[in-house]
Amino acid sequence: MTRTSTPTLPAMATMQATSSAAVLPIRSGEVAEDVEIALALAAHAPHEAAAVEVQARLRAHIGKLADPAQQFADTLSEGRAHDIAVSTVRHARDLVCAQGGNPAACLTLLAKLAQQLARYAADPSAHDPGSHAA
Repeated sequence: MTRTSTPTLPAMATMQATSSAAVLPIRSGEVAEDVEIALALAAHAPHEAAAVEVQARLRAHIGKLADPAQQFADTLSEGRAHDIAVSTVRHARDLVCAQGGNPAACLTLLAKLAQQLARYAADPSAHDPGSHAA
């Protein structure tokens, strides 16, 4: 099946030339919006300037979400879920530092990792010191 129309990229009007580091704090809606944009760009225009801007924003989101996501991972008891969460956070931190490669794959990975870290960071037990697993 082929696509006959150009993709509609959501929220393109919000892609301003501002520094991603200047936007604090990250709201989950911002992450979700950038994830959606990144996945659309990865599929249709991974080499465009907008894709580079979204990559930079996703890297910033991951940088800010990594610590709260790690806190969530630390609340999990030892087992598969804990191992997956810890591995996801580690992989996200590694990917933030990586450069080059396939732009579509990089956009997709950054988007999915930012999305997952946002889920981990949003868990209330990640921020409640009394809920840590023994």
